[in-house]
Amino acid sequence: MYKKFLMISMVVLSILSLSVTSFAAKKIELRMSWWGSETRHRNTLEAIERYEEMNPDIDIIPEYSGFEGYRNKLFSQIMAGNAPDIFTTVMEWYPDLEDADGMVDITGMVDVSGHNPKYVEACSFNGKMYGVNLSVNGIVLNQNVTLLKELGVEPLKAPYTWDDMVAKFKEVYEKSDGEVYGAPDFTANIEGMGFDILKYYGYSKLGYEDAFPFNNEKFTIKKEDIQDFLQFFVDLRESNAVAPVDISSMNDFSANSLLIQRVTAFEINFAGTFGRYQDQTTDDLQPVPLPVGENGENGDLARPGLIFSVSKNSKHVNEATKFIEWFTTSPEAAKILKNCRGVLPTDVQRATLLKSGAQLNDIDRKVMSVVDKILERDLKMAYAGPGGNGELGPIILPEISQMIGFGQMSVEEGAEEFMNSIND
Repeated sequence: MYKKFLMISMVVLSILSLSVTSFAAKKIELRMSWWGSETRHRNTLEAIERYEEMNPDIDIIPEYSGFEGYRNKLFSQIMAGNAPDIFTTVMEWYPDLEDADGMVDITGMVDVSGHNPKYVEACSFNGKMYGVNLSVNGIVLNQNVTLLKELGVEPLKAPYTWDDMVAKFKEVYEKSDGEVYGAPDFTANIEGMGFDILKYYGYSKLGYEDAFPFNNEKFTIKKEDIQDFLQFFVDLRESNAVAPVDISSMNDFSANSLLIQRVTAFEINFAGTFGRYQDQTTDDLQPVPLPVGENGENGDLARPGLIFSVSKNSKHVNEATKFIEWFTTSPEAAKILKNCRGVLPTDVQRATLLKSGAQLNDIDRKVMSVVDKILERDLKMAYAGPGGNGELGPIILPEISQMIGFGQMSVEEGAEEFMNSIND
């Protein structure tokens, strides 16, 4: 009797063992890569763990790092046919990624009805949806409210015009007896926002209705446009509304920040960087949307902050897109991720986060508030641009602006040089 019981037990154990082995073999592995801070890593890992609990047949293998070297590693993996199933990208990489045949067209595979349509379009290239937006962002004017009050200057309140902004910059310089400039010269620094401000300037101040300064195929900017822009900053420098070129060229949003050092009272950057400024000072900083044109025109772009794309060599495209949909639309994911990648991409996720009782700090609330104001505007399409435009912002524009600022080149010569760089 005992032998019979033992034999039956062994058979049952064998069957259970085979069942467990069979179940384990059916698990689908998805590699996923991203870059970012420790907070982003921690929150993303927690989200992955929750998704795996909900989907026991999925095993997501995380690959994360800082930003430095990420792009080169990703392209090396793509060329070797070994890219992660899901990887992080930005729209400016799309032309090169498409040339490398590195992405899957996931049109219709992810429910993007909760996303802003222009952000969805910005995640597409040549008629193919190559990714899904992970965050919404916008360019803002950060103002040091504490410093302004000390100087007896009223902070700016949106909406305001370009003339209002310039007048405020000049007022800061005058009331500080020349100790504080309104803002840095944004065109003179390789880490500056010059090229992004140029895009905004074209729509709001120059009144462009079509793509500016380029679409995905060609440049649309004209010599007179860039000359107008360069002259605008010459005038700001000459009136001391912005800091001189030699000071502005050292500006960044870390230790050398002119805003943090109280050399300027204003600074322009993406809303997603606001926390880095506020964390470095006890002064009360406040982000506001950028100025509008004479008829209320704005130049806010629907540029995705970050994008999840699916590798062309992935064997599990359906499973990858299912995860991306959960990541970008699920209220549960919103509670875990919070704003670790910037302001969440969909209305339902942003509303969930605000109502969830999650421990949002003052920085989070300020950023979400200003981004909501930007999203209420008539957003313009963002374009990756034609190939070869990557050096215009960080290299060519600052070099031209510095040469003009140091008297080595006229504004017209600078505009000519800029257009030659485009043609080259």
